[in-house]
Amino acid sequence: MKGKFIRKFFCFCFVFVNSIALFAQSMTAMTAAEAQVAREKFVEGMKKHLGMPYEYGAAGPDSFDCSGLIYYVAKESINVKLPRTAKAIYNEVRIIPDEKKEVGDLLFFRTMGSATISHVGVYIGDNKFISALSDSLDEDGQGVSYSQLNSSYWKEKYAGVGQFLPSGKASEENAEKNDNSVEESESTEQKVVKKNTSADKKKKAVNKITKEKDEVTGYLADNILIDASLFFDWSLLSPRQFVFRYRGIDALAHVRYSGWALEPGFGLGFRYNSGLKTVQMPLVFTITFNDYIRAYAGPVISFKKALLIDTDKEIKPSVFPGLVGISFMTPPVELGSITLHGVQDVSYTIYNNLDGSTLSFMDSLAAGLVMYTGIRIVFPASIFGRGK
Repeated sequence: MKGKFIRKFFCFCFVFVNSIALFAQSMTAMTAAEAQVAREKFVEGMKKHLGMPYEYGAAGPDSFDCSGLIYYVAKESINVKLPRTAKAIYNEVRIIPDEKKEVGDLLFFRTMGSATISHVGVYIGDNKFISALSDSLDEDGQGVSYSQLNSSYWKEKYAGVGQFLPSGKASEENAEKNDNSVEESESTEQKVVKKNTSADKKKKAVNKITKEKDEVTGYLADNILIDASLFFDWSLLSPRQFVFRYRGIDALAHVRYSGWALEPGFGLGFRYNSGLKTVQMPLVFTITFNDYIRAYAGPVISFKKALLIDTDKEIKPSVFPGLVGISFMTPPVELGSITLHGVQDVSYTIYNNLDGSTLSFMDSLAAGLVMYTGIRIVFPASIFGRGK
């Protein structure tokens, strides 16, 4: 049975990977004319649903959320299957410079007061786009509606443009080939002039490519989020009584990548635990589920001996396993590119007896179960390059 399951699993993986490869190949193989036709069909499909109501989690045909609309229309109009959420679509498409956007490209927005992609629409030209709007977004309307990209609301939330279809414009490379064929029929004098012009074009093209790479790097840097937290530590348990106790202070510097559904990260902290009379440095590896919940675990390095709270009993901090915890964040307060959150952590750090044996249940909870209440500042890594 195990062997059959493994064979079936590898067959599935093979088919899945090849399907993706064939899809990618078909998209790449499109000519500019074919891509333009696909873009027009896609936009027309979007327009057919204008006025349809918004419903969170809906993907048609009678109601939509923003990504559900994109998912449904792409599949129905041009037989392209996109991911189901705005963030997942953003991770799938090719991010391009803003000045390169074409009709049929996807526009992405951060509407939740954080660096997470949370809204997507389809560009239809003249700084307009179509998307499914909830009653909490924009003032242009609700449901599937037109919006102005340069309005004060959307301009502030705009995150970038992405392509899932090839460009509908003829490539510069083809244009240069046509120029070269014309050159062959020209006089020597004209060829020299044309050659200089071509060199200038190539130089401009190189500069443009360099600029585009810098912009794409900027978009990627927007997905690297840095945060710093400062906590007031407290607990309610001791081996002898149930009472509120101040346990010290805690600071944490943390980096995460927000481009995936589950956002991985790591952080390094400094902790003075006055309750146990010890100084520690936790190294945490994290998964951030959304803008409000994060789980973490990792080893803890201790620099002083620990005393069980309210006793003279010496206990031994564990390096690994060290600690596990969960962090809850409030909705953000926006300060430009920086967001400020209130934070409440529930964390359990492991301690043992000096001989390595486990503490009693009550002693273990009294030593290791601590609440961390504080503030967290979050900002994208790209903030360091914006002033250049």
